[in-house]
Amino acid sequence: MSTHRLFNRRPAASAFLSLRTPLIAVAVAGLLAACGGSTVNSPPTASTGTGGGSGSTGGGGTTTTTTGTSGAVTGAAKTTNDLGAVIAAQTIPGLSPQVTQGLGNAVSGTSATLNSLANAVTSGVGQIGATPNPVGTTVAGLGSVVSSTSGVVQGLSTAVDGLGSGNLAPLSPVTTPLAGALSTTATTLNAGGATLGNTLGSVPVQQVTQPLSTAITPIVTTAGLVTQAAGTQTGLGAPVGGLLAQVGGALSSAGSQIGAASGNPVGADAGALVASLGNTVTNAGGLVNPNGPNGALPIPGLITSLVGNTNLSVANGPPSNSSPLSPLQSVLASLGLGGNPLGSVSTLLGGTPLAGLGSGLSGAPLGSLTSTLGGTGSAASPLSSLSSLGGALSGVAGGTASGSGGGAQALGPVTALVGQLTGTLSGAAGSTASGGSAGASGNPASGLTTLVGGLLPVNRK
Repeated sequence: MSTHRLFNRRPAASAFLSLRTPLIAVAVAGLLAACGGSTVNSPPTASTGTGGGSGSTGGGGTTTTTTGTSGAVTGAAKTTNDLGAVIAAQTIPGLSPQVTQGLGNAVSGTSATLNSLANAVTSGVGQIGATPNPVGTTVAGLGSVVSSTSGVVQGLSTAVDGLGSGNLAPLSPVTTPLAGALSTTATTLNAGGATLGNTLGSVPVQQVTQPLSTAITPIVTTAGLVTQAAGTQTGLGAPVGGLLAQVGGALSSAGSQIGAASGNPVGADAGALVASLGNTVTNAGGLVNPNGPNGALPIPGLITSLVGNTNLSVANGPPSNSSPLSPLQSVLASLGLGGNPLGSVSTLLGGTPLAGLGSGLSGAPLGSLTSTLGGTGSAASPLSSLSSLGGALSGVAGGTASGSGGGAQALGPVTALVGQLTGTLSGAAGSTASGGSAGASGNPASGLTTLVGGLLPVNRK
């Protein structure tokens, strides 16, 4: 029975050992993010252009109040909508106005498709960490994308039907059936898209997409926390975020000027597209500065800012989640590892293992090392105890030499090397502590040459 239980435990033990190192690494990264995110100032305020609030700056904990984010896809949707309106207003001599109206409606219909696609992406993948099943939300949104294409087909049906009227009435035996077929196709696409959306949003499909969401959510969330922790710990987060905010504000201002100078809706849309690019640049600062724009969910927010959404805005300020490791905690708990699977990791690492790093590096950074080596150490001469170590080794060598000549010969090169090394390091530390200039002005490389001389073997004749 004991052999049977041992073989049953081996796969679990192997899985635990393979996961231990990455789990500890992720835990340390999350603790880094939790330790240093409150001391970074917000970058300077930049112009937001027409980004629907996505590029506005804010203090810690603030969020945007406006809805909608202008991105590349939603900007293209606005452009095609206005372009279709311009086409529909045109008249072509000899053709029925129905032709240009149908073509204009077909072009404008692409805006609904683009907006549906943008909303499907950003409402799901663009909300990783804020929605339980982002992959399932994006997949279910594909139904509305298919339904929205019905407007394009219906516009083409109207244009084809117009070709069989007026002066071109002899073409009606061909154009009328074709227009009817296109209209039927449009109706089918509309109904089929709704059915597809309901199917993709059903429980069986969600059971497939939910594990994917569960797998990618902690990865994306933790990656954003790690980049923010790097910016916070290095002190580069606020300056880099401020620089990106200034560049993004300049692009947004340029986009506004382009839109104002064009004098037509399509030109204004081109300016708005440039401004949305500026907002994306500004929101990129959230990757390194948690207290600035797009600091709450930096990677999903950057996706939302780039693609755009007609209903959602990018959240500013630091992440609202009090525990940066909670997404990973949830994943591990779902695998049956307990409600707080990373608690033992934090305990193993000493609760907050990096909390004493700053204090350990202040004053005498090598004090604990010198104490361990048997000396007292100090801020002025932190390597003084190495001399004591060298003396101790010399004493050992001397004792061995008095006992036997072979021992002295065996330890002689070691003690000579240690003596040269500790003497050089102690002299360098003493010169730095006293601020004297004799060693520096006399022969600044003397310590190095002495050390190298100790490392080289002595030629014996």
